[in-house]
Amino acid sequence: MVGRKFTWYKPNGMVKSRIDRVLVSKEWLDAWPHCQQFVLNRSISDHCAVVLKEVSVDWDPRPFRCLDVCWHRDSRFKDFVRTKWANYDVLGRGIYIFKEKLKKLKADLKVWNKEVFEDVNLTGEELQKRINVLDIQDEDRGFDESEREERRTLLVDLNKVMFKQKAIMSQKARQKKWLKQRDLNTKFFHSSMKWRRARNELHGMFVDGRWCEDKEVIKDKVRVFFEDRFARKEGCQVRLDNVRFNSISEEDNELLIADFFEDEIRGAIWNCNSSKSPVPDGFNFGFLKHCREIIKLGVLSAVKDFASKSNWPRGSNASFLCLVPKVENL
Repeated sequence: MVGRKFTWYKPNGMVKSRIDRVLVSKEWLDAWPHCQQFVLNRSISDHCAVVLKEVSVDWDPRPFRCLDVCWHRDSRFKDFVRTKWANYDVLGRGIYIFKEKLKKLKADLKVWNKEVFEDVNLTGEELQKRINVLDIQDEDRGFDESEREERRTLLVDLNKVMFKQKAIMSQKARQKKWLKQRDLNTKFFHSSMKWRRARNELHGMFVDGRWCEDKEVIKDKVRVFFEDRFARKEGCQVRLDNVRFNSISEEDNELLIADFFEDEIRGAIWNCNSSKSPVPDGFNFGFLKHCREIIKLGVLSAVKDFASKSNWPRGSNASFLCLVPKVENL
C-alpha cells in the first residue's frame, strides 16, 4: 500500500483505521507482479479511495551477476573464459591489468550468456512440443529405432534445460539452502523472487515534501544528496592535537608489510562465501574459485601490486548507490 497510512477516519477524528484493501489471487499476481495499492486523499467521504495500479519502473541498466550453478556446470564455460582471458592484451600495472581483463570478460560473458542461456525458456517449450509430437506418433503407428533414439535425446536435453531454469530461478530468489537440500520447486522460487523484488522495489520518494514517482527527478535528487554528503569541506574538520596513538612492535610491523604468500591469498578467498561479490563488477568468490587455474596469476599480480603501490587504479573501487526501502510502503 502506497500513499496514506490509513483509509478510514471517524468524523470526530478520534479513530482511524486501514480497513479498505484490494483482494487479489496468486494467479493475478503471477500475471501482474508489479501491482500496488495507492491510497488517494479523501474528500467528503470518511473513506479514502484505493486504486490498484500496475507500476513497473525501469531504473536503467541492471548490474552484472554471475550465474553460478548453470554457468559452472556447463562444460563450455571454462573453455570460453580461458580463451578470452588469454587473448586480452592489456598493458600496465598488475592490478590495472586484472581490472581491465575482468571488465572485458564481463562484456563477453554477457554476450555468451545471451547466446547460450537467454532463450532457455523458449528452448524448453520447443523441446516439450517436439516430445509431445513424438508421443502422439508413437501412439498412432509406433516408433522405429531412430525416432526412439530422438525422443531419448530430447528428454535428456529437456532435463538439462529444466535444471538450468531452476538453477537460475533459485539464484534470483536467493534461496541457496533449498538448492543445497536438492529442492528445486520452481513455483516456490518464482514466488520467493517476486516477493523479494516487491519488497525491495522503490516506487517513489518524497521530494521537497511531495510524493514523486518520476525516476529522473528521483535519480537527480539522490545524486545531489550524496554529492553533498561526500563533498570535501573547507577547513579542518578533525583536530588530532594531543591525541596519543597506540603503536605496534617492530616485529608486528614487519609482519604487516611482508609480501603475501600464494597460500595466504588462496585461504582468504576460500574463507569467503562463494555467492558474495566483493566489488560491483559482479564477479563473486565462486567465480574466483571455479576459474582459479585461469586467473591465478592475475590475482597474485594484482594483490602484490596493491601491496607495493598502496593505491587503486581509477574505477577499481567504484560502487553502486542502491536505495532499498527499510519500512513497508505506507
